[in-house]
Amino acid sequence: MPRISALALVVAAAALQRPSMAPLRCNALRAEPGPGGPPPGVATGGPPRGPPPGVKGGPPGGPPKKQRDETNPVVDAAVDALFSLLYVGDDSGAADSSKNLRVLWTRAVLSGRGIIDDPQAFEWLPTNTRWLVSPENAKRLPESLIEKLEWIGSRTRFLDQAVDAFLAEHASPQIVVVGAGYDTRCARYGGRAKFFEVDLPSAVDAKKRILAKRSPSITVEHLPLNLEDLKAGPSLPERLASSTSFDASRPTLYVFEAVLFYLSPPACSALLDAALNQGARVALTDSLTKLGVAPRGPAPPPNKVACAEFFEGRGGALGAHDVRWGGALHYADVVASSSTA
Repeated sequence: MPRISALALVVAAAALQRPSMAPLRCNALRAEPGPGGPPPGVATGGPPRGPPPGVKGGPPGGPPKKQRDETNPVVDAAVDALFSLLYVGDDSGAADSSKNLRVLWTRAVLSGRGIIDDPQAFEWLPTNTRWLVSPENAKRLPESLIEKLEWIGSRTRFLDQAVDAFLAEHASPQIVVVGAGYDTRCARYGGRAKFFEVDLPSAVDAKKRILAKRSPSITVEHLPLNLEDLKAGPSLPERLASSTSFDASRPTLYVFEAVLFYLSPPACSALLDAALNQGARVALTDSLTKLGVAPRGPAPPPNKVACAEFFEGRGGALGAHDVRWGGALHYADVVASSSTA
């Protein structure tokens, strides 16, 4: 197969496929939609179409009149087969499903085109097949396809800017990536902050394998956890402190990248409240609809007002902000009122 054709298949599969919504899959780099579209239940340019299966608390008014199936078994099988080929003789250590690996490939494409700064994504791919998304090949992709990846690029830049600002303000900070999956920030910002990653046990195991194979010098502490467990019992900061070297008194940034979409409202509230009660900073690119922040159209100002009011009621002050999909997705950089960050 010619290189550009194979490359287009890889990225098109990632950009156009909308995988099924697995219950309580809470990882921004594993259990999200194909990068070209919003997470399951979110209509481009409008409010979410409802919560994940089995989760109550969707937006009022019900779903829009037109809905599309979130899955296509034939396409899903084709994408799985394609990724199986990409990982033949895999030396990266990932040993994970295609759904969990697509965004890593997409980030390599976007970095190769200079849209984001994430060369680590390419380094974590199998050496036998990653040439497909090399900078040279990434630049050959049509703009129409790259445009479908906009929300991956824009959210990565927003969160990186929040991390940069946080690190510029503190000499000895710590960063907690919630639903980390194959997030590369522990490698890209290694040495500038102490990193902690929280995710399902299977995702933590896969990440440890990648790090051992490709970035053995990187230091990051992991907390295997189903985020739904936070609805009761100890908070996330308390669980981190009891299982890792996490210190709640140190300046802390919590990063949420497309995580809240997949959680119940009580779990979302528990996560955000615990972070802000700690006095930490929160950077998120996520949906707040199920928590009562209804989309207010494509213009950022009214959505920013709603987002600011939401976080003010939780003891946070909104800084940088942007929206996507008519206000269904918020990009927010929030500092706690009693901030240590």
